[in-house]
Amino acid sequence: MIGYFPALLFLILLIGFIPERLHAQQTGRDSSSVYKVNKKIEIPISTALLVADYYGFRYLDNKPGLSYEEVQKLDANDIWAFDRIATQQDPSYRERAHDLSDLFLNISVGLPILLGLDRKIRKDWLDLLVLYAETHAINSGIYIVNTSLFNRVRPLVYHHDIPIEERTANETRNSFYSGHVSSTASASFFMAKVFCDYHPGLENKKYWIFGAALIPPSLVGYYRVKAMKHFPTDVIIGGLVGAASGILVPHFHKRKLYHSGLDIQPLLGNTLGLRACYTFK
Repeated sequence: MIGYFPALLFLILLIGFIPERLHAQQTGRDSSSVYKVNKKIEIPISTALLVADYYGFRYLDNKPGLSYEEVQKLDANDIWAFDRIATQQDPSYRERAHDLSDLFLNISVGLPILLGLDRKIRKDWLDLLVLYAETHAINSGIYIVNTSLFNRVRPLVYHHDIPIEERTANETRNSFYSGHVSSTASASFFMAKVFCDYHPGLENKKYWIFGAALIPPSLVGYYRVKAMKHFPTDVIIGGLVGAASGILVPHFHKRKLYHSGLDIQPLLGNTLGLRACYTFK
């Protein structure tokens, strides 16, 4: 997981060193931006979160595994059938599957750069850069806290053909949930959410966009199971958490949530008062 992290830190550093003139230009366009981003607050907070996440990932990488005696007591038959398939993969293919999952993760994290091909979106690139870094900072923080609390053993620990040194190694109790899938989903769904927000005329066609956003995390999840790193439920939960992060961070920054959702009008005549109406969109 820590392999893709330098790219996210680079994004934050890039934001911090953007010339003041460009900041001013962006501020001048804020009134037409789809999102409301308070850079003076959100950049420092996102930076702090990402730095904390970096050390959190290092902690998880060194999280102690099981002892030899504990490994010997494990029985794959104790796992329910839906997840048990992860312990029955071909161990000779797991290294290749692991490399492929890393590859698709790294590609997916960079996918939102394609949003820059859209002129309407490109003009707000600084806002989106801040939001994207914030999305990963929050998503990674949730993952670290969760995986620190839960100690689910990875599927490979159950397989007797894998050397005992690997089955008792560090970070073998980081199975729940999949950070690879979560990070991939946060990137792909962030991209889908932003594209749809800038093109509200898509209407029902937007569901095809969100459907396409399922492809990258599904690929990564497939190879994480083949690599015997995660159970199917780990993949599903990781995808849900990542998708929620990728969608909700931009959603809660949308300007219409501040302006068009709540409508308050005075009541005049025989009765004086206020009429409030909130429209959910």
